[in-house]
Amino acid sequence: MPHLRRVLLSVGGVLAAALVTACASAVPVTRAPEKLYFAIELEQDGKAVAAPKLLGFEGKRLLAEKWTPGSSLPDYRLLLQPTGEGSGYGVWLDLELPTGRSSGRFGLLHGEERTIALDAHTRLTLLVMRVDSEEFRALMRVKTPEPAGAI
Repeated sequence: MPHLRRVLLSVGGVLAAALVTACASAVPVTRAPEKLYFAIELEQDGKAVAAPKLLGFEGKRLLAEKWTPGSSLPDYRLLLQPTGEGSGYGVWLDLELPTGRSSGRFGLLHGEERTIALDAHTRLTLLVMRVDSEEFRALMRVKTPEPAGAI
């Protein structure tokens, strides 16, 4: 009888270990939010209105505003909310201009640039990149050419 008890305890221990391992592997792995770079270009009636370059985090709201001193309204107010979606990102945006407000959603892959018409007069271009990537490091190494005769 003691031998049977040892065998049952041993089998029970193996089953318990297998159950714990199975449950532990079913728990989703959490990771730190991805650091992201956003390059935005905003045009109204063919003229550049804004071109902010922003750093943010996946899953965190990002706000960019530009004010003219003494103005009661901002020149623009842009709210971005990026989320990870598969191998890319979903970016919800809300844009407020003196002429009105627009909102929408982009689906972008890392390094992809997209342009949408917000209305008949306004175009927005958005590029998103992971900060921890070769493409972002290459972009940061690019130097703008100096004008001739500049020191």
